[in-house]
Amino acid sequence: MGNGTAGLAPFERVAAALREGISSGRLKPGDRLPSNRDLAEQHAVSLPTLQRAVALLQQEGWLVSRASVGVYVADEPPAEAPILSLADVRQALAELRSAVAALEKRLDRIEAADR
Repeated sequence: MGNGTAGLAPFERVAAALREGISSGRLKPGDRLPSNRDLAEQHAVSLPTLQRAVALLQQEGWLVSRASVGVYVADEPPAEAPILSLADVRQALAELRSAVAALEKRLDRIEAADR
């Protein structure tokens, strides 16, 4: 797991690693994941931490669970990965601030024209 996971909780780091595996094609749609115990060992986390990561990825649509069979990569995983790093959050915030400033200027010009 790379620099983009610094500052994340352990379950978030595991989720990021699995997302990256799916995005990169190492894990393909329909692939069955190893058992939770094996995945927890691979990522050096506790079983509850791994289960929390898997649950998050299921909620996001990356993974699907088939009762009594296992957990699989979704046939159609999300097209876009969520923001993972603090740098990404800062960049998104800067872009939003810029857009808001531009909208405020435009609104000021419109209001001035109405006077």
